[in-house]
Amino acid sequence: MTTQETQLNAFLVDVFNDILRLEDASVRKSCKNLSVSELHVLVAVSACTTSGSAGMADIAEKLGITASTLTVSVKTLEGKGYLRRTRDEKDKRRVSVALCEPALPVLAYHDAFHEAMVTQVTKRLTDTELATLGAALTILHTHFKTM
Repeated sequence: MTTQETQLNAFLVDVFNDILRLEDASVRKSCKNLSVSELHVLVAVSACTTSGSAGMADIAEKLGITASTLTVSVKTLEGKGYLRRTRDEKDKRRVSVALCEPALPVLAYHDAFHEAMVTQVTKRLTDTELATLGAALTILHTHFKTM
């Protein structure tokens, strides 16, 4: 690798780990019985919910995981009181998932965490730097989505 590629690799690894560390600390503050992975399931359920519940296939796709992996997480979160699963009356194979009341303040706290994180970064950048960063991150995101 070139020097720039080595620096980019170190940067990506460090930033990824820093964000996970900060997010983990935030989750521990807001809800001690959730992992970051479980929180991400709640976020995905919230994002996929259109009429009060979301289909398992949609949630799994949003998270980039298999339905069976999601099933384990949903069952755990249901046991903790954050989610509710229901089977479709017409098609028993279809399972819908809905957020329960205890998930709402956790999601609000998590949203505030992300807003504060972005605000702390953007206030240190000029408009030009922010536009350049946005363009570069769009390229990175597109690349990683196609891998």
